[in-house]
Amino acid sequence: MSETETIAAISTPPGEGGIGIIRISGDQALAVGAKILRQRSGNPVTTWPERKVRLGYVVTAEDDPIDEVIYFYFKKNRSYTGEDVLEIQGHGGYQNLKRILSTILQAGARAAEPGEFTQRAFLNGRLDLAQAEAVIDLIRSRTDLAQKIALNQLRGSLSGVIKEQEDKLLALLVPIEGALDFPEDEIPDLERSKAQKEIQAIRSNVANLLAGAERGIILRDAATVVIAGRPNVGKSSLLNQLLGEERAIVTPIPGTTRDFVSEIIDLEGVPIRLIDTAGVRASVDPVEKAGVEKAYRLMAEADLILVIFDAATPLTTEDRELITFLAEKQPIIVLNKTDLPVKLPTAFFPTALPGAKIRSISALTGEGIPALKAEIRQAIMGTGGSEEQPVLVTRIRHQEALKEALGLLDLVAQGLEEQLSEDLLAVNLRASLEALGRITGRSVSDEIIKEIFSQFCIGK
Repeated sequence: MSETETIAAISTPPGEGGIGIIRISGDQALAVGAKILRQRSGNPVTTWPERKVRLGYVVTAEDDPIDEVIYFYFKKNRSYTGEDVLEIQGHGGYQNLKRILSTILQAGARAAEPGEFTQRAFLNGRLDLAQAEAVIDLIRSRTDLAQKIALNQLRGSLSGVIKEQEDKLLALLVPIEGALDFPEDEIPDLERSKAQKEIQAIRSNVANLLAGAERGIILRDAATVVIAGRPNVGKSSLLNQLLGEERAIVTPIPGTTRDFVSEIIDLEGVPIRLIDTAGVRASVDPVEKAGVEKAYRLMAEADLILVIFDAATPLTTEDRELITFLAEKQPIIVLNKTDLPVKLPTAFFPTALPGAKIRSISALTGEGIPALKAEIRQAIMGTGGSEEQPVLVTRIRHQEALKEALGLLDLVAQGLEEQLSEDLLAVNLRASLEALGRITGRSVSDEIIKEIFSQFCIGK
């Protein structure tokens, strides 16, 4: 990948649409545009007023029209990528946009790689790495709340907090390193009591960011909630109730669900990936047996398990085996079919699964579903803090960097208290600064940058 080449890509999704967008970015953007664009009169385009929409045609090398388009130009100091950008908007449709892009590439541009426009924005200082990651989070957000958080990060909310901590660490580190490098100069000694207060303040800010990280990661990635139980207890019916539509097949025949069914719902701003699993029971059918094994694997990996029991039927061997498997978990116990006479010994559950929440529902009538949804949301998000706080960490990469920085800050605080030498303090101060710098991209490897931008779609 060359950062000096002019690149182009279709920026709208494949398929038919009223409009399709192609972007060209690089020093030769206008030179490429001059070759393939014509005014409505058919004359070549010779002037490029910035940020003003013009109507014209895209033409082939032989001057044959391909499409009527609008186009506009952004100078590099005002563009998304930090380079000259020419945007062309034509009629949507695969073949039309493909022909326009092919003509642009023949005129001297190169096909952009995934995320290359945003990568250039990062490399040219238009965005830091946390903001660049927020771009893809904004595109992929599944709920209004996730979209709001991604937009806040794109606007620099997280970056601003990190930058503030970095500035404070630098203010402590620079005089220490100055005194070590130039001992003959009269640089004031480190005021350890003042430095201790500063470190504790920085540490508190980092800890606050970490406190919301688990909630933020869930809002970005979605929590996995597995619906489990023996056959015919109402797993698929519950899935349909939670989704608000008939997604899973419901029949009285045991073993109907042989593989898992997965859907994502918006639970008051929290994205939840619901998984309806095969009924857990012993089976000689190889397909059903594989489904049961998969159900156990999904339960082991789930953020939360909804384990369903038929309240109108006494406990079975399959029920007891499932309870044994869930002994180390914290599932929500769902007692279904409460519209029928209850025959299940409900007093058994607090002893068998201590600490597990119990909810009674009827997947047939919908009774108890709103309360169950509230229980699911609370189990996933907890009660501490607020997922609507203005700055929320949403990536494991950021979380790990903050954990490392917090541990190093603890060492600095301990070193100040134990009167360790300033050269030892400087080592941990510098390391904590580097850890925070990985979030914004100030200190991050090329491999990490490449991995992040490879997750983007082509055209962004």
